[in-house]
Amino acid sequence: MPKAHVEAPVAGSIILAGVLLKLGGYGLIRLLGNTGLYIKFLSPYFVGLRLVGIIYVGFICCRINDFKALVAYSSVAHMGIVICGIITLTSWGYRGGLIIIIGHGLSSSGLFCIVNIYYERIGRRRFYINKGLILGFPIFSIIIFILRAANIAAPPTINLLSEIFLMVRIIKYDYLIFLVFPLGSFLGAVFTLFIFSFSQHGALYYISNRFNFTNIREIHTLFLHIFPVNMLILNSTLFLAL
Repeated sequence: MPKAHVEAPVAGSIILAGVLLKLGGYGLIRLLGNTGLYIKFLSPYFVGLRLVGIIYVGFICCRINDFKALVAYSSVAHMGIVICGIITLTSWGYRGGLIIIIGHGLSSSGLFCIVNIYYERIGRRRFYINKGLILGFPIFSIIIFILRAANIAAPPTINLLSEIFLMVRIIKYDYLIFLVFPLGSFLGAVFTLFIFSFSQHGALYYISNRFNFTNIREIHTLFLHIFPVNMLILNSTLFLAL
């Protein structure tokens, strides 16, 4: 999936991250709701495999220097958390998985959109060239900060509610997971803060008159990602009543 994200156009990445990948998670919810008892004995293996995958992807993300690849690998880590929650076959796991499907579908597609906006102006996705972007795109720096905050489940996003549900449910599944799961969450915060601080701060490497050009279509598209992911928390009973 990360390779597909990197090679795909921005529309393909947004549809893949915001729609198709989340339909797969929803399909797991519907499937395990009917056949979960038959694979219950395999759930420890699935949970262990996904936890190892989350940590492995976290270490990979700490070494990637490509904007789009980093967003793609972070999507892999989030879907691993979804699978861990759903495979526990509990109501908290189902609710947490459904909420993170919605929240991450909005924040991840928004990040792909803003990465493409940077790429259209600079022509590169490497961190070594994309530095000091806050000097050229101050409005986009605010937007990417909000989207990155949603990506690490910071309040007041709906992702925070999903992380609470999934963290409690996964750790309660086996208390030994408490020795592993916090490391995966910590690595997620590390590479999220890394991509923001490294790209937005520092000396401006590439100077172009295209920096001053921002159209209403881009702002409107990003607003449609930011508004629901921060406002859905005000009606969280919609998910708790499931």
